[in-house]
Amino acid sequence: MVKIGIIGAHTPIAGEIIRILIHHPETELVCLYSPANLGKNAASIHHGLIGEETLNFTDKLNLEDIDLLIITENTEINNKIVEAASEIEGLKIILTSKNTLNSDQLKYYEAGLSEINRKPLVRGVKEAYILSPTIVPALIALAPLATFLLLNSDIDIEVSAPEDILKELDLNKEITEVENQLKKRQTSFNGKISLKVTPLSSSDRGMNTQITMSNLLPVEEIEKIYEQIYDDHNFTYITKSEISPEEVEGTQKVVINISKPSAELLSLKVVSDARLRGGAGDVVHVMNLFFGLHEKTGLTLKASKY
Repeated sequence: MVKIGIIGAHTPIAGEIIRILIHHPETELVCLYSPANLGKNAASIHHGLIGEETLNFTDKLNLEDIDLLIITENTEINNKIVEAASEIEGLKIILTSKNTLNSDQLKYYEAGLSEINRKPLVRGVKEAYILSPTIVPALIALAPLATFLLLNSDIDIEVSAPEDILKELDLNKEITEVENQLKKRQTSFNGKISLKVTPLSSSDRGMNTQITMSNLLPVEEIEKIYEQIYDDHNFTYITKSEISPEEVEGTQKVVINISKPSAELLSLKVVSDARLRGGAGDVVHVMNLFFGLHEKTGLTLKASKY
């Protein structure tokens, strides 16, 4: 069993993580660290846990007692805990945001996204950060083209996402992250990336990402590239059908529709769950890879309502 401690266990993303982990067959929640909520049960804040067996929040954390530390909140005290945890051999760390890291620390962390970084995540890396839900679907959609050196134009990305996901979003940093990840696969890429966001109700889970760029290949050849790249991945799928975000809510799936509005223009429509992809689902996904578990373990979530 993987023994887990969560720092910032009161945060919304921590609630999503706990909801997954309490039914994960290979994990044990050891510590829900939230000193401000000392003694309260997790269900008192994460109301969806009412009726489930959960821990109380605590102000104590023994790093020697856990195999994985998940950090969901950026505070001075939490940053010191991360520094201490990085010195413990065998203890793995997942950050839900890389904003806690300085440039020296960042070089030890891998981007926690299986579709673009699976090999490092299963081959001994002990520290990872989760990419923003705003850019995770775009990176999944663009990675196959970068792998085949087919990114040769500017790229326009439009994202519709829950309003709270977009709160405090730094578009320039998100664009830089996309550029950095793509250039790891296609060093020659020098196009300009634009990123526009439209807020949805914070009660929504589904997210829609629309990507357009120049590309002369027939749509059938592009589909073959995607099918080849994602053939052995368990959550990313290609479809010829029109899709909507509601169709993947509550799942770890990313579904991509590929079309050519004209001979020179490529359109990628991507749907995902903004609370899971770039969020709690990716945390558990990375944890599975870290500890040699099948990547779908604990993530066989509800089917959509459609």
